[in-house]
This record gives sequence, C-alpha cells and structure tokens, in this order.
Amino acid sequence: MNKSSGVLVAGNLAASNELKRSKTGTRKARYFFVFMAILFPVITFIGFYPSYRDMEAGTLKIHWLTHIHSAVMTSWLLLYLIQTLLAATGNIKIHRRLGMLAFGLGILFFIFMGIVSFHILIVNHPPEGSFLFDLLTLELFEMLTFGLFFTWGMLLRKKNAGAHKRLITLVTITLLFAPIDRMGLPSLGLEGSATFIYLDILLIPVFLYDLITLRRIHKFTWMGTAILIFLQVIASNALGSPSWHKFWFEATAPLMEKVNEIKLSNEQSLPLLGDYESAMGKITISRENDTLYVQFDGGEKAELGATSETELFLKGDVWTFLFTKGPDGNVAGAEAKIIGRTNKMTKVK
Repeated sequence: MNKSSGVLVAGNLAASNELKRSKTGTRKARYFFVFMAILFPVITFIGFYPSYRDMEAGTLKIHWLTHIHSAVMTSWLLLYLIQTLLAATGNIKIHRRLGMLAFGLGILFFIFMGIVSFHILIVNHPPEGSFLFDLLTLELFEMLTFGLFFTWGMLLRKKNAGAHKRLITLVTITLLFAPIDRMGLPSLGLEGSATFIYLDILLIPVFLYDLITLRRIHKFTWMGTAILIFLQVIASNALGSPSWHKFWFEATAPLMEKVNEIKLSNEQSLPLLGDYESAMGKITISRENDTLYVQFDGGEKAELGATSETELFLKGDVWTFLFTKGPDGNVAGAEAKIIGRTNKMTKVK
C-alpha cells in the first residue's frame, strides 16, 4: 500500500467514525422533544396548582366551559408527549395516524380559547377601563400564535419533518403563557410583559438542540421565534391602551349581561359601612355625599354601585361585594368576589 492509499484509508476511517458518532448523537437527541413534552405538563401543573387548591377549598368556582377548555389543553399536552415518544422510537406510521387526531384537537382547542375568552367578558360585564380587556389582549395573542404555528406545522408535516416538529413545539410553548403567568414570578419592572420573557426562555433549549444536532440554527426556529417576538411586542403595546379598551368594550357591550343599578338610602347602606378583614387585607366600605366607596388595604377609594340592599359592585372594575344580614339587621357575613374567586370578609368595625 502506498502512502497516498494509506492517507485515503485513514481519512475514510475517520469520516466513518465521525458519521457513527453523529448518528449516535442524533439518536440521543431524538429524546430532546420527549424531554420538552415532559417539562410542559410540569410547568402547567405548577402554574395551575393554586387554582386547583382554591377549587378544593371552595374559594374558586370555574364555569363548565373553562373545565372543557382545561380538558382539551390537557389532552393536547398528553398527545404531544405520545407523538414525541412515537417519533423518537421510530413508530412513524402510528405517529402519522395520530396526526389526524391532533388536527381535530387543535381546531377544538382554538375554538374553546375564543369561547372562554369572550364568555368571561360577557358574564362579568366589565367597564371600559377594566383589566379584563388586557386579559383579552393576551388571550387573543395566544389564539393568534397557536392558530398560526398550528396551521403552518400541519401543512408541513409531510414536506418538512424538521420544520413540523419545531412548529408544533412552538405551538405547545405558546399554550404555557397562562400557567407561567400564574406562577407569580418577578415582574422585572415590565408590568404585564414579563411573562413573555419567561415564555421565551423555553425557546433556548430549542436553539441549543439545533446547534448540537445541525451545527446551526434551523431556519424555522429562527422564523418562528421572530414571529413570536414580533407578536409579543404588538400585544405588549396594546396592554392598557385606551383605544384598544374602547374598541373591545363597544364590540362586546351588546352581548354583556346588563347591571340594574339602584340607589341606596343612608338607612339602607348604613349596616354595610365599616372595616372588614380578609385574606387581601383590610377592606373599608364608606359613604360620602350619598356615594358609596371601597378602599382596599388603605389604598385609593373607588366608587361603588348597588344592585340590591346586600350587593354592591365596583364601578371601575369587576369586583362584587355580597352581604348577609342577621335578624338584627346588622352584617352577619360578607364576601368579595372577582371572576369566580371568593374572599371572605369579616367585619371588625
């Protein structure tokens, strides 16, 4: 064997060894998406656990529409886990058969996102300045990103497997906005936009996966991330926007349940006045110049309206205050409610 032949054989051997190492690394990397599929339900459980606990305690009541929405989301997370396991273990035929189930489930989830989002507005009849219109902004962002990445990913499922799995992963990441938002993480001085940053942290492993397996960032990882951040910037700018609030208030007002406000006399309102203790701190109900006010833990006073002698509502938001009177006409029990959440109030003064 001459020298050039020896060099060629050595080069081929080195290339073969490198290919084997690459295939081994690729096989191991298959389970990256399985790991992500396990992580997502963990994040969801941590985020929603306080709500489950409050439901058990009876301080939170969830509408049946929200229960269906939660069941569909849980089904999506479970199906995503199954699909990643099937792909990782080479069961592509079963993976593709279940793809039609994922298609139907995705459409169902999108529909229920919209129904639940607008149902909250309709039954709580919020005023124009309510935070519920900011909540709608975030829910519409979630619907838009889910619908976009889901449709894109399903269209490419046969043409581009690499793009498909990255887009479906992006779809599932966008669904984690709500549980991450409920974790009570530091606001970073960004008010309602900090959750976007925590959500985007979940994209970092996808970038690392691309660098390890491809030695570069996949085109659809770049494009998906750019679109996601672009939509996040738009949603962040819409938060607190008076024009945005006005548009959706006028659009949904005809569908909202109407509030029949009545005027309470001094004698009717007198038993309700005073200081109350609650899990939120001190709540003070007062009356000045024939107008009722509420004050949360020494904060600014906010005007109240009344729908009966034992039910008040916050005119600037969606709080309601329910009172139970004893035989002597004094308050025997009270509750402050907001979007299904009940806070007991005990009169102390």
